[in-house]
Amino acid sequence: MADRVQGLDVGADDYLSKPFEPQELVARIRAVLRRSQDQRSSDPTPGAIIFGPFRLALDSRSLWRNDEKISLTDSEFSILHALASHPWQPLSRDRLLAMTHGNDDATPGSRGIDVFISRLRRLVEDDPGEPHYIQTVWGRGYVLVPDGGDATPREEGTLPG
Repeated sequence: MADRVQGLDVGADDYLSKPFEPQELVARIRAVLRRSQDQRSSDPTPGAIIFGPFRLALDSRSLWRNDEKISLTDSEFSILHALASHPWQPLSRDRLLAMTHGNDDATPGSRGIDVFISRLRRLVEDDPGEPHYIQTVWGRGYVLVPDGGDATPREEGTLPG
């Protein structure tokens, strides 16, 4: 009994003790597969990152605001994907460069990231001068705020959310 409880407590989906009937094993496998299929089908946007009214479709490398497609360059998509994959986490220019360009010889300078951020803000913000989604955390970098709230640090090293 203790083994069953311990197994379930550490993350097992099910527990089958010996001896068992093969039909019971098959039925339990089908039940797990059914549960995992239900979880996948309940995800309204598989392969996408949602923030505010936006959907960043990873498979088509496109950005949608409600039903309107917004064209992105490859670099804009890569930077937005990096930010959206790390919401509430400020990413420095150097980190964004490493995440989006690696050791590519055509890598823009770290200040080139500012140009792409400016372009992205013009695409996603109602007022690029007062950004809600792609914000600057002074001295730390840029951060994607999924709900368009405030990214001001509450305590040293922490952001709301």
